[in-house]
Amino acid sequence: MAETKEFPSLAVASLSTRRLLCDFGVMHGCAEWIMGHPIWTHQFPSLADDLRGAVLAQFPDMPTELEGCNKENWRQYADRIEQQFGKMLTVRKGDGLTELSPTDGIPDHLKDRTIVIRT
Repeated sequence: MAETKEFPSLAVASLSTRRLLCDFGVMHGCAEWIMGHPIWTHQFPSLADDLRGAVLAQFPDMPTELEGCNKENWRQYADRIEQQFGKMLTVRKGDGLTELSPTDGIPDHLKDRTIVIRT
């Protein structure tokens, strides 16, 4: 049986819509759980499609777009998501098969400033 954990529906929706609708740390924790491996902040762009796919595999009705959502009206969109899905969702832990190296996805302009420490 798959391991599960409760996360706010807004964290899950943040992953499928690519719009931050909750605290970043909560969304980050949800992303790592649903993928089943650690995710470094700079890896979010390269994992965006995988994250959306992982969400839709568990919650096929989760929105993928929030047309017209902006910093003034985002709460209205968030309220609709919570009305449809509830405040919390039970999320299955991912299998971790897409784990990246911590240095994968580092932007080119930062690669010469990145120090890799091997133990």
